[in-house]
Amino acid sequence: MRFAADDVLLLIEVADSSPQFDRTVKLPLYARAGVREVWLVDLVRDEVEVHGDPAPGGVRRTETRGRGTRLEPAAFPDVSLAVDELMG
Repeated sequence: MRFAADDVLLLIEVADSSPQFDRTVKLPLYARAGVREVWLVDLVRDEVEVHGDPAPGGVRRTETRGRGTRLEPAAFPDVSLAVDELMG
């Protein structure tokens, strides 16, 4: 079974040893494929980067959320998740 970017409502990438590779290689690939929203859980910096609005050259929107804040996935507007819950 093959999936298209339209099938992906939210992609969560967890980075503990390769956040720079994820930012510079994986995120542009996801954007070119049209993945609408990617959360990069950066365990080194203890924060979550929210990337959205994909374009051929990368994403047009990036926000960083730290502990004590909440995340709301664009595809699920009635869902709210504490960064602390996600980070453990």
